[in-house]
Amino acid sequence: MTKLPIGLVAALAVAWLAGSAPRAVAALGDDGQSLEASPNATVITADKLTFDYLQKFALFENNVLVNDPRLQLSANRLTITLTEDGGVQTIKAEGKVLLTQGDKKARSDMATYDVASGKIVLAGGPPQVMQGRNILEGEVITFWRDEQRLECKPKARLVVYSDDFGNADAYFKK
Repeated sequence: MTKLPIGLVAALAVAWLAGSAPRAVAALGDDGQSLEASPNATVITADKLTFDYLQKFALFENNVLVNDPRLQLSANRLTITLTEDGGVQTIKAEGKVLLTQGDKKARSDMATYDVASGKIVLAGGPPQVMQGRNILEGEVITFWRDEQRLECKPKARLVVYSDDFGNADAYFKK
C-alpha cells in the first residue's frame, strides 16, 4: 500500500503551524537531503494544509499542485484519507481538477482515487480524458488502474482522429 510521504507532510505542517505560507517548503528525507531533488519524490503545495493525525486525514486547500514523477495534478482542494497504519486510503481532488501524464490529460470537477482497489473516478464538468487531439467524455469516467480498463457512462462520447494512428490500413491487412 502507498505510504503518505510523512516527512513532506511534517515539513508542510511545521511551516503552517509557524505561520508561514507552505507554498515553497522543501521537505528533507532521513539523510537530510531535499526530497524535491529525488526522482521518486512527490511534492504537494497549497495555500493551506490541515493535517490531523488522530482523524487520519490531510486537507490541502487553494492552489493545490501535486508534482509526482508519474503525473501532475492541480485542483482547488485535495483530501488524503489515511489508513490506521498511516498508509493512504483515498485521495479526493475537487474543483477544477487537471491531471497530466505525458501527452495524456484528464479534467473534471472531482477525481477520487481508492488506493486499495486502484479505482479512479472522474465526475462533474463533464469529465474529459484527452490524448493528443482524441477526447473521451461522459458524465462519469471510471478507471481501474491495475486492470487497465475504463468505463464511461452515461452519454459517453469518443472523438478519435484516424490520422493520429499513422497508416490505419496496416492494421486491416490480411
